[in-house]
Amino acid sequence: MKRKFIFLLILSAIIINSKSYSENATADSDEVVIDLNDNTMTSERGVVVTNGNMKGLFYKLQRDPVTGEITFTNNALMNISQPTGNIKIETEGGKVSQKDEKGEFYNSFAYINVAKMTGAEAPNDKIYFGSPYIKYENEKIYAKDAWVTTDFNIVNFQKEPQKAGYHIFSSDVIVEPDKQITLKKSDLFIGEKDVMPFTFPWFRANIRSGSTVPLFITIQSDDDYGAATSMGFLYGNRRDKFRGGFAPKFADKMGILVGRWENWYRFDNAGETRLNIDDWLVYAKDKSEPKNTNELPDYEKRHKRYKVELTHDYDGENGNFHFISQNSTRSMVGTLEDLMDKYENNNVYSSLGLKRFKFDKNIGFYNLDANLFNLGETKDLSFTGKMSLVSDKKAYGLIVYDKIDDISYGSTIDHDLYTNLSLTKDNDKFRLNARYDYLYDMDPGSTASDLMSRNERVGADFLLKENGLSISYDKRRGDDYRNFNFWEEDINTSARKRNILGIDFSYTPTTVAKYKFNNFENIKASLGNYKIGNYIFTPSVSYNFLDRKLDTAKDTYRATMLGSNRLAEFNRFENIVYNNNLERRADLNLSNDNEIYRVGFGKTTSEIWSREGLFDGTYRKYENKSKFYEIQLGRQNLPLGNIGTFGIDGTFRQDEFDASSDKTNLINLKLNNDLYLYKAENLDVTNKFKAEIQKYNFSGNKNNEERRLITKSDYIKFDNSLVFDGTTTTTYDIGYKSSKNPYGKKNKNAEQFTTGLGIKFDENTNLSLKYTDDKRFTSKTNSEKNVNDLSMKQYAINFETKKYDLGFSNTDIDFVGDDFSTITDFREDINEHRIRAGYKFDNSKISLTYAEGKDKLKVNDGRYLNRKNRMYSVAYNIYGDVEQDFIGTFKTYRYGNTRIADDIRNTDTYSFSYAYRDKRFEQEELMKYATLEYEKPKDQITNDEIEQIRAILDRKSSFYNQFELTRIQDETFRIGNYKKTLSAYVNFEKNNKRYSQTGNLKDSMSKFSGGLMVSYNRLGIGYTFTEKASWKNSGGSYKWSKDTKEHEISILAKIGKPSQGWKIKTYAMFYDNKNDTVSSRNRKKTLDSIGVEIGKEMGYYEWAVSYENRYKTSSKDYEWRVGVHFTLLTFPNNSLFGIGAKNSGGNKSTKPDGYLLDRPSQLKNSY
Repeated sequence: MKRKFIFLLILSAIIINSKSYSENATADSDEVVIDLNDNTMTSERGVVVTNGNMKGLFYKLQRDPVTGEITFTNNALMNISQPTGNIKIETEGGKVSQKDEKGEFYNSFAYINVAKMTGAEAPNDKIYFGSPYIKYENEKIYAKDAWVTTDFNIVNFQKEPQKAGYHIFSSDVIVEPDKQITLKKSDLFIGEKDVMPFTFPWFRANIRSGSTVPLFITIQSDDDYGAATSMGFLYGNRRDKFRGGFAPKFADKMGILVGRWENWYRFDNAGETRLNIDDWLVYAKDKSEPKNTNELPDYEKRHKRYKVELTHDYDGENGNFHFISQNSTRSMVGTLEDLMDKYENNNVYSSLGLKRFKFDKNIGFYNLDANLFNLGETKDLSFTGKMSLVSDKKAYGLIVYDKIDDISYGSTIDHDLYTNLSLTKDNDKFRLNARYDYLYDMDPGSTASDLMSRNERVGADFLLKENGLSISYDKRRGDDYRNFNFWEEDINTSARKRNILGIDFSYTPTTVAKYKFNNFENIKASLGNYKIGNYIFTPSVSYNFLDRKLDTAKDTYRATMLGSNRLAEFNRFENIVYNNNLERRADLNLSNDNEIYRVGFGKTTSEIWSREGLFDGTYRKYENKSKFYEIQLGRQNLPLGNIGTFGIDGTFRQDEFDASSDKTNLINLKLNNDLYLYKAENLDVTNKFKAEIQKYNFSGNKNNEERRLITKSDYIKFDNSLVFDGTTTTTYDIGYKSSKNPYGKKNKNAEQFTTGLGIKFDENTNLSLKYTDDKRFTSKTNSEKNVNDLSMKQYAINFETKKYDLGFSNTDIDFVGDDFSTITDFREDINEHRIRAGYKFDNSKISLTYAEGKDKLKVNDGRYLNRKNRMYSVAYNIYGDVEQDFIGTFKTYRYGNTRIADDIRNTDTYSFSYAYRDKRFEQEELMKYATLEYEKPKDQITNDEIEQIRAILDRKSSFYNQFELTRIQDETFRIGNYKKTLSAYVNFEKNNKRYSQTGNLKDSMSKFSGGLMVSYNRLGIGYTFTEKASWKNSGGSYKWSKDTKEHEISILAKIGKPSQGWKIKTYAMFYDNKNDTVSSRNRKKTLDSIGVEIGKEMGYYEWAVSYENRYKTSSKDYEWRVGVHFTLLTFPNNSLFGIGAKNSGGNKSTKPDGYLLDRPSQLKNSY
């Protein structure tokens, strides 16, 4: 007798006699029917069973308690989760095994989602198939007598494939997720009609994420390769640690190549390493080098060729590690090959005095971004690293040199090669750190962040925590740069550099060199801390070396106006030109919290070049060698009853100089005192006073006194701080320092006075006032009188509340030449002041800034400068999920009007920019990628996973952007789609002299640039332009003329719904060099290249027509290509085939052009 029971969902799960089965069975309705006689379960709305990566909705199923096999009828729905795309099967019946994730399905309709693998948009993101018998085993799908289509309309006719736009009927369909799809004995049907004259025996498509190995024959035509065909195979399955693929390529002009070879290895807990090889030429048709030099480029491209890419990626509980290296022949780097072609065809190498660069030489690019922690058995090891390097600096230097014209003041163009590595082991016993930094800036000073052009620094630290034994090492070789002050900012100046190619080039810098080199090496060993009574005894030895030289480069404008002397230098205020100092010393320290007793001794060697009072490029050299000893005694926190504390510290040092009887003695005394003037419940008043006195004396040969003490000073110094701490905190600071030379007449050499008031009303309200008066004196005059040659006064007021931000600052610099022997008396007065005001609204802020910088210099012989810069700026920023930035800046640069060289430089600049960013939509875009990557619904995606997706996208783009490995057209069509952004800017520089002559703004702009980037609702527009003009000196007179004109535009528009609309892609590039007198003779027009493609989406496929035209320097004519392309929208980035025509320019005839499964890249631009 059949016994039936009706239970609630929870009770039904308990009654089923298999624990593992019950844990994975739920029902979508409140009741199920269970027959205990034959272990069947029936539900009107279905029962959900989950097992591994398989999840099924069943309406009637029977389970075998012995084998664990589930047999089901009355229809079912299966979902198989895969990292590269889910598989869904609707079936009339079948059986699945809980034990080994096998299944058989009868009369089924299914699809596999390929969006992540192909980039397809819904609804074209699936491959559909149907079969009377489907078998799932070892994560593979085997379908017999199956049909396959990508036409999404098939969902309405699941059992009638003839109603799809097309379908392929195959005797066998094998789907291997994250690998390939194989069709056997196939016929193509358009509607109901079989359009194949014969049954196609075999076809295979690659669906492995990241793999580009072609699994079916591809055909392409290319200038370098000729007609090329390729086909290969994959090895390894989705869960295998080792996977890969191989495809040879046969090119009729080149020979036999390894078209693509992939070898990927996935570690258990250490990420994945991938080695990819592209176009490795293993058999070249061209055997011998041609004698005709014009044939060398083609020979080098076809004689040797390869690209090897090695990557390793790890993201896990120990942090992240991402490394990519790309080694190839130069001909495989798109940007570099284009540039070498241009240089080759326009005789640029010879004009620059360079030997021609060969296309078959190797170049490597290397990029690292790592942050690892908790490494090793004891989890005490960490590593951080960033790297961006290139193996062939000279070849990369060609790319940089080609960008020099685009660098202007405030530029963001930068080409830095760098390495920053740090390894740390830190545990309870010791801490060890080793680090290495490297920088080679290919265009030093091009951006505001360029504060070095060369740097190589090695360091290590060791600390034994038990007794304090420590060793530190720090060595650096490099230079230093500084930012311009506003009063010296000059958009018309130029820096002359010699690059890695040995070519001198000039550009407008944003930073300038301060030190030509600033090298040091410091070693210190502390031999441990040893307790002696109430004291700690610490012996130490140290080695300190400094080798630093001032950069004496001259401003080109100042040199023209003032002559080639010190007044023309950027760093003219500095007196010390060169400083080489070495100190070896040992110290014995006995100390506790309040006392210090120290004895030190050692040797010093120094060489100083000083140009104090000299302006003709000469300097005085001072060399010294000495032995020294010093003694320090100190006591702090001596009580003064209840009113405060007192401290005193004294140091005595004696130097005995080699090969002489000269000696110097130093006495340094420091005093400090804290007085508690008033103490109450709501108010504390404290005064903190510090004083320091330093005195040198000399004995020996009086003629050596200045030499021995040239860098020393006698001084008296005090600082006082009075603090009122109550409901508000008020601090009043005052300081004074007066210094004298310890030699000769002991004239004053410096004086400094500082004062300031700070009031903190509450957490958000602050007021501060500061004043500094700093003076330098020298007696290196003809009459030996002491003069104040350099003074700087600075004061600033800042007031900030939760809503307001107000500030004012002023700097006055006086540089005076009075009675110097190497230059006529002069006076330079410099002033810079800034006013700022800001107001914060609830979700926005407005900021106003005004700045003025003046530099007036007058030499008694009539030479002078009279510069004035002004800036007006307004910025309005809106924050939140939708961000908007409005920025407008107006600057004036004035040089004077009486001299023509000044008059033609007077310039006004206008800058406007607007940016709109919808961060909500950006998050939605990241969420889209994350749901595909992690195969989770939106509500299960974590913030960490979102950030990992962001890092993956940034990392892939940063490598290619860093080295500019892609051509501009290759990036042109990739904007838009699923971001809401808008950015626009316009900058122009108006030359006042030209404007006074014409009254026409358009005809008076020395530079006019702008850009627009729009991305919204499947629309992307990018447009940039730059036009330049300048005065030219011809026979002593100046004439105004245009220099260059450059425009670039790209548009991607998808009109209508996905799969039903139009797709328009276009780019155009215009470049006109008015100074190039041979362009017209070479038939070069303003248009450099253009491309247009118009496609109509017809449901699941697209027909498109394209046209491209570009100037080709080799033929000195325009090359064009036209074609018709067919694309299945499930594979939107790889058209199935194309046919058309191509003409390479010159006297060459038009030829047929086409491809199969391998669409060629866009034509290259020439500039």
